[in-house]
Amino acid sequence: MNNYEPEKGGAACPIFPKKGLRAVVLCDGPPPPHELLEYWLTGAEIFVCTDAAGHPYDHLPRVPDVVIGDFDSLAGRILDGRGGPQFLQVADQYTTDSEKALLYLADEGVTEVVLLGSTGWRLDHTLFNVNLLERFADSLRVCLAGHHADTVRLGTGASISWELSTGTKFSVLPLCGPVTKVTIEGALFPLLGETLAPGGQATIGNTVTMSPLLITVGEGALLVSVDREHGPAYVEDMSGRE
Repeated sequence: MNNYEPEKGGAACPIFPKKGLRAVVLCDGPPPPHELLEYWLTGAEIFVCTDAAGHPYDHLPRVPDVVIGDFDSLAGRILDGRGGPQFLQVADQYTTDSEKALLYLADEGVTEVVLLGSTGWRLDHTLFNVNLLERFADSLRVCLAGHHADTVRLGTGASISWELSTGTKFSVLPLCGPVTKVTIEGALFPLLGETLAPGGQATIGNTVTMSPLLITVGEGALLVSVDREHGPAYVEDMSGRE
């Protein structure tokens, strides 16, 4: 974790610093490495698992406070023993388990959520979970913590300054339509007041050349995905060269 300080935990994450009541949600996708889950749980007040995620829970860094879902994957295996998690069954088939978790946490007064195990395996689930950042933008700050990168949403008028080490790879993508006046400074491929739109110019595989990395947004919703560690160079960068 080149840009991360494990001893301080996720509360000190450079792109998603803790600003309020925080929850970590472990979804039932590809399970994260133990040390990554432990990193994000440090400083988080609430730990939620969806359905069978993390079951039987004793191998996790800490016991979840709540397990939520329709429990189709946990049928016949629910054990609500003394000192164990609280199980909340929500039978609504029009919401996913990750969505149920966010709805519950928003009602509980949580202001920021880290989603792990929410990407991979199924593209439809991954795309749905990405769009939860937009759906809950008015009530929750959400970070999608993947195996290799973390993704956050920057909305209208956003202006960020992130202390990231030189060489860090990152990408930006319009989330649900055109994003105007996008400016990126401190990167190999800077932008100055550009409009980014789905299907438009490639903005994948940029590189931090100077810290802090500065990004501003005019109108629209921008996804920013930042690599957690320095890895091999991308096959293609933003210039289109191979």
